[in-house]
Amino acid sequence: MLKKIEKEFKHRLDIIYTRDESSVLFKMIISFLIRDNINNIVNKELSESQLINFDQFTTQLLAHQPIQYVLGEADFYHIKFKVNRDVLIPRPETEELVYLIICEQSNKEVTVLDIGTGSGCIPIALKKNLPLAQICAIDISESALVLANENAILNKAEVIFSKADALNLVSSEWSQFDVIVSNPPYIAQSEMEMMEENVKSHEPHLALFVDDDEPLIFYDKIGDFALSNLKLGGTLYFEINQQLAKETADILMKKGFTTTIIKDINQNDRILKAQLLG
Repeated sequence: MLKKIEKEFKHRLDIIYTRDESSVLFKMIISFLIRDNINNIVNKELSESQLINFDQFTTQLLAHQPIQYVLGEADFYHIKFKVNRDVLIPRPETEELVYLIICEQSNKEVTVLDIGTGSGCIPIALKKNLPLAQICAIDISESALVLANENAILNKAEVIFSKADALNLVSSEWSQFDVIVSNPPYIAQSEMEMMEENVKSHEPHLALFVDDDEPLIFYDKIGDFALSNLKLGGTLYFEINQQLAKETADILMKKGFTTTIIKDINQNDRILKAQLLG
């Protein structure tokens, strides 16, 4: 039965996805519906209610909705997160940012602030792997913070979430941190048309795009905040726009930071590490 369903599914999605992509999506949906690994369900059949859900999911995919929003969940750093259209879908590149922080801060009693937390994927993944760390996270979106709190409870991770505007942080209202991390909006509005339909039509623009005339405003403002609220010897970690890596580093260097640009697995400039060494 599943073979027949898969064949029909791939045929319907031919106008949007390749056969390989459709195969991955099919496995994700079936595993979600049956709550088991696809390798264990070859001979199983879908119930009537599961078939109804399957058809609804297929219709949503045909409307270019990302599979993570269709299923309401996403995997990030071997952890499952709830996601919806109020937050960005966690990306593999951001996993590399988290991995770097974990490697460099392992077994330390560090204080961490995540700026623009969205689903909470960064601070929760950090807390799960840096149990000695004290972690706070902020976002301007109340609906994103609700979801981030749900994800922290779901994953039994102690993270303090607060509402705050990354562009208007008041230094005196915050303590100093050993680590400040952010994956802020960094895609210029003019780049929107080049993006895939399922991203630009469904993911929150507030978390993705910046004005063309100020594409690095978040790095500038967060850098100013870090001058007062990053401990001496502490580290500021950014995910960055690969096209503006040098320009982003220049902003931080002019403020007195020592900077390092780090490439991701695809050899794109993806992470900027900045430190105040005194």
